[in-house]
Amino acid sequence: MSDWPAIDAAATLVMQETFGEPVVYQPVQGGTAVVGPFTITAVRHARLPEESGAVSNFEEIAVNPADFSSPPVKGDWVTAWGTQYSVSAVRQPDAYGMINLTLLQRT
Repeated sequence: MSDWPAIDAAATLVMQETFGEPVVYQPVQGGTAVVGPFTITAVRHARLPEESGAVSNFEEIAVNPADFSSPPVKGDWVTAWGTQYSVSAVRQPDAYGMINLTLLQRT
């Protein structure tokens, strides 16, 4: 019988090592940082060629829940690609166990 959790963890590690980029994650509560920022590896979702570029006001990333002491939540901040974003949506883990986050550029 296969050990699916171990297989999923190995697939997540390969995705992070191959496609991952460092981003700074900042837990926030009520618009105020609650603990210090920390660096995680995020897999940036591909964008259509007409949407591609160094900076966008909308991004989607996948993160490993094992990188967090408490789960990511809406309103937390992510700094990446020279821009600060706010988490606008958190989706359940995908087939590989990665949590998908929708990010909107902070103004």
